Amino acid sequence: MPGTWTKVASICASRRTVAYAHCDSWADEGSARCDAWADEGSSQCSNWADKGSNQCSSWADEGSKKCCDWAPCSWFCDAFYWVAKWVCKGWYWVANWVCQAWYWVAKWVCKAWYWVAKWVCKLWTWIFYIFCSDANGGPMFLLTDGSVLMNECSGGYGSRRWWRLTPDSTGSYVNGTWTRMADSNTGRKYFASAVLADGRLLVCGGEYSDSSGSNSQDDTAASEIYDPVANSWTVVSPPAGVTQIGDSPCCMLPDGRFLLGSFNGTSTFLRDPATGNWTAAGANGTKGASGSEETWVLMADGTVVVPQCSNAPNAEMYVVSNDQWKADGTLAANIVEASSIETGPGLLLPDGRAFFVGSTGNTALYSPGATDTTVGTWTAGPQIPQSGRQKQNQGSKDGPAALLPSGTIVFPVAPVDGIKANYNSPSSFFEFDGTNLNRVSDPPNANCPTYVGRMLVIPTGQVLWVREDDNSFYAYTETGQPQDSYRPVITTSPGTVNPGSTITVSGTQVNGLSQAVSYGDDYTAATNYPLVRIRNRQSGTVRYCRTANHSAPAGAGTAPAMGVSTGALVVTTEATIPGDIELGESDLIVVANGIPSDPVAVNVQPEGRGRGNDG
Repeated sequence: MPGTWTKVASICASRRTVAYAHCDSWADEGSARCDAWADEGSSQCSNWADKGSNQCSSWADEGSKKCCDWAPCSWFCDAFYWVAKWVCKGWYWVANWVCQAWYWVAKWVCKAWYWVAKWVCKLWTWIFYIFCSDANGGPMFLLTDGSVLMNECSGGYGSRRWWRLTPDSTGSYVNGTWTRMADSNTGRKYFASAVLADGRLLVCGGEYSDSSGSNSQDDTAASEIYDPVANSWTVVSPPAGVTQIGDSPCCMLPDGRFLLGSFNGTSTFLRDPATGNWTAAGANGTKGASGSEETWVLMADGTVVVPQCSNAPNAEMYVVSNDQWKADGTLAANIVEASSIETGPGLLLPDGRAFFVGSTGNTALYSPGATDTTVGTWTAGPQIPQSGRQKQNQGSKDGPAALLPSGTIVFPVAPVDGIKANYNSPSSFFEFDGTNLNRVSDPPNANCPTYVGRMLVIPTGQVLWVREDDNSFYAYTETGQPQDSYRPVITTSPGTVNPGSTITVSGTQVNGLSQAVSYGDDYTAATNYPLVRIRNRQSGTVRYCRTANHSAPAGAGTAPAMGVSTGALVVTTEATIPGDIELGESDLIVVANGIPSDPVAVNVQPEGRGRGNDG
C-alpha cells in the first residue's frame, strides 16, 4: 500500500512558536518579579509600621517615666501616657491599612501588567504571522545529533542562511522546531558535500554562488566545514590548483576519505579526514570520462559505481583498495538524456544491487562482481510508466531518491522530452520494491520538475521532501517495515550514563545497508552513520546523543568507519549525553538510515552515581 504525506511545521510557524514562547516566558517572569516586588514591598511596609509602633510605644513609656509623680502633676502625666498610647495604636493601624492598600494596589498593577503582556505576546504572534516571510527549502543534511540542517534557497539561488530542524520531546520531526543557525561564508547552490565521520559537514564548490559578491553561475571552488558543536563555519582549501568545483560529483568512502570528482574533466581527488589535505586519486588508473552530471554510488565492497554521462551507456568504477578507476561494463539500457547528459539518482539496495533512475524513461540495475576488482553486471530495470493520455516518457533529470526502511526506494519522476533546456512538471512519485515500480501518492506541492526537490531519510524512518522554490515541507511515511536482518545490533553499551558524559557504543550494521540518500551530482547527503537516541521509560521523552568518530578495527589500530552493509564488522561510535537529559530508567537505541536497533536498558544517573561505560 502507498505511504502517506504529512505536512512538517514551516520555518515561520516554528519562529512564531518560539517567539511566543519567549514572550510568554517574559510575561510570566515579569509577573513573578512584580508579585515578588509587591510581597517584598508589603513586608517592608509592615516592618516599617511595626517598627514605628514600637518606637512610638517606647516614646510614650519613656515620657511617662520622666514625668512627675506628685499630684496634680501626675494626673497630667497619666493623661499624656494614655493619649500617647492611643496615638501610637492609631498610627499603627493607619500604617497597616496603608500597607495593605499598597499591597493590593501593587498586586492589581502586577495582574494588569501580566494580562497586558500576554495580550502583547498574542498581538506580536499575529504580527509575526502576517509579516513573517517563510524560507524555502534546499539541501538537507542529517547531523549526528539527530537534527536536520537545511540550506535555504532564495530567488532561484542558494543562500548563506541555514536552518536546523530539531524533533520535539516525542521524537517527532513533523512537530519539530526550526532554528536559525550560523550563516556560511558563501552562499551556494548545487555543490559537493558530506557529513564526516567526526560529525562535521563539509561543503565544496557550487555551480551558482555569491563568491564574486553577487549570485552567478561561477562554478566556485570555495569550500568550508560546519562544526555543529561550535555552530560555526570555517573556510578550507580546495585541492591544489583547482579553481572550479561547481557541481562536481562526490562520495564518502568507507575509510572516511572524501572522493571528489570534476564537472569539467577527469580529475578526481581524495581528502584525508585526519589532516584535511587533498591528494590526486587514481594513482593506478585515472578516470575514463568527465564527471559532469554523474551519479556515484558506494557499494558494499567499497567500490564506487558510476554510469558515465559524457560517455553513455558505459560505466566505470573506483576501486578504493587499489586507488584505481577502471571500466565497469555497459548499461543494458541508456539512462542518460543525450542533449543534456543529465540523469537521475542511484542507490544501493539491501540485496547488494544498485538501482539507477534515468532521464530517458529507463532504469538500470547493477550487480557487483565477485571481488572489488571484478567487473559487475548491468541489467535493465523496469520502465518508468508513461504519463497522461499522450503517453509521454517520464524520468529524472536531476532529482532525489531515498531508501525507505523496508528496503524500497521512493523517488519522483516528471515528463521528459529529450530537449536539453526542458525540465518539465509535475512530479509523480514511485516506489521501487526491487522488482516493480509502484505508483504512490504525491505530496501537495509536487507541481514541479524533479530537480527542485530534495529528500532526506530521518531517524523516524520517514523521508523529508522539500523544494528549493517552495516553503512547504512534507514527510513521507511508508506502510512497510524493515526486516529484522536490516537492523543495527548493539554489541556493547554502558548500563549507566551520566548527563554531559561521552560514552562509546559498539555494534554491527550500525552504518546501515546503503548511503540511503541520492540525487546525482548536485546534492549528496548520505546518512550511513550511527545515531544514538535515549528514550525515558516513564515519560517517553526522546533525546538524541551527538555521535562522532565512528571507527572500526584496522590493522593494529582503528580507522574511520563510513562503509555500507558492513555485515559482522563491529563499529564503535562516541556518543555525548545531553547535559539536561531526563534522569531515570531508559532505553538506548542505535539508528541507521531510519532503522532502529532493538533497545538496550540504560540508567541515566547524576554524575558520581554510575560510570559512563560500566556495561
